[in-house]
Amino acid sequence: MAMRRDPFEEMDRMFEQMRRSMSAWNGWDGHPSLSGDGQRDINLSLDTDEEGYVLLADMPGFEKEEIDLRYEDGMISIRATHETSSDDGTVAERHTRHAHEQLHVGDVIEAEITASYRNGVLEVHLPTREETTDDESRIDID
Repeated sequence: MAMRRDPFEEMDRMFEQMRRSMSAWNGWDGHPSLSGDGQRDINLSLDTDEEGYVLLADMPGFEKEEIDLRYEDGMISIRATHETSSDDGTVAERHTRHAHEQLHVGDVIEAEITASYRNGVLEVHLPTREETTDDESRIDID
């Protein structure tokens, strides 16, 4: 008599493997109370305006002082670390949550980059250099 496999058992195994893979990729520390369901801690959107790019990063739970924002070689990098601790008299716990995202934005005017952080949203303005539209430098190909 052949044993029947429980399909839900196989699904549970696959989901656990996927959760472990995502946890390693995301820097999740295994504490659901801090990282929700293991999804990314930073949700990014990049738009353009008349001056260049506008990057919005949703970063709930982080304080402004915990965020390290850098631009180098066409890449904008956001790193954040949040630590919490509790002591109920019997057990002391300490949790750390890390988030890191990098995005290639190209050639921006580094000295004119501005950023603000309000209500869990980081807003970064990345002015770009104006492209020259001088027709004399354009070469037509036959």
